[in-house]
Amino acid sequence: MVRTLDRYVVSELVPPFLMGVSVFLVLLVGDILYVLAEYLARGQVPLSALLRLLFYKLPHMLVLTFPVSTLFGTLLGVGRLAKDNEITALRMAGLPFVRIFLPVAAFAVVVAGLSFWVNEYLTPWANQRADQLIRQSIFREIFPRVRENVFFRGPQNRYFYVRRADETNHLLEGVMIYEVGGAYPRLITAQRARYGEGWWHLEEGVVRELDERGFTTYEAAFARFDVRVEGDLGGFLLQQKTPDQMSAAELREHLRELERSGLESRAVAVDYYFKYAAPFAVLVFALVAAPLSLHGARGGRFTGVAAAIVLIFVYYVVMSTARAWGRAGALHPFLAAWAANLLFLAGGVVAYLWVEGIFFRPAEILARQARVKEVASGGAG
Repeated sequence: MVRTLDRYVVSELVPPFLMGVSVFLVLLVGDILYVLAEYLARGQVPLSALLRLLFYKLPHMLVLTFPVSTLFGTLLGVGRLAKDNEITALRMAGLPFVRIFLPVAAFAVVVAGLSFWVNEYLTPWANQRADQLIRQSIFREIFPRVRENVFFRGPQNRYFYVRRADETNHLLEGVMIYEVGGAYPRLITAQRARYGEGWWHLEEGVVRELDERGFTTYEAAFARFDVRVEGDLGGFLLQQKTPDQMSAAELREHLRELERSGLESRAVAVDYYFKYAAPFAVLVFALVAAPLSLHGARGGRFTGVAAAIVLIFVYYVVMSTARAWGRAGALHPFLAAWAANLLFLAGGVVAYLWVEGIFFRPAEILARQARVKEVASGGAG
């Protein structure tokens, strides 16, 4: 019976979940088509390039749709069971809400695991390919080749950081070069650099040599320092990655490099913690939606959809605000990435305690018991 119940509950979640995935994918694809429609009509964007772009964007779009689709699936699926009094029947059979909601949680865990796997292994590669396609094939002259505020690896086992790049004037600002090829790492920072064929001419900076623990063993300031850099600047700058194009392991290493170099790392720390917070949102949405679906069951599917829209709006407002505060230093990076999840997790626990009757007054408990008896007598008749 228990396994039958689990399969039955999950079977109610899957159709609205898949419907949610489909609807949100269509919306996200439509957004891309809206941006590129004019260029496609003019023949500036080949249809083959557009189809490849949509293919590369698919993993990222799936990660975005999984939490909201789980919310829709839970609200509509469990809401249907509650509307037809099947939840009440299960409660009369002696099953607590926590047991009834267990298959919902199990379904959410599976979707969250799938979301993390896609976001960790498929999305970074696909986002990088999509970005290269946009910059090299679709908008070759519109988008700049150099992204800013990003670490990237160059020749000779060096790591580079450029805060701002002006390719027209061959000028770089906020430059950092981290060399790990020698006996000890060497860190070179400069306010600006001018680059030519095979050379970067750094101006107003500091050279530091570090020991194996990251402590400075030698430090010297310079007005000008020339560094030989093999290869074309534009060639390996195109290989730099944004946080969306890094796995959690790559972001963690990126964060360590920033912290060792003494550069600002708050934004990267927020993005790193968010790598884990984003998939966990699937489980949080399921936890919140399951008890709320019982209260909205009488209103039908429209009530469930309306509740989902409100919850999604509140969640993403809190998430965006917290991440902005984290990048600005007003919140710890972990709290900035997890604030929305923690807030909704607390709300889900309160909602669950509410449906269990812990927060009900005695009169309300008696009224609920009377409703259960009324349903039972009606079924017996």
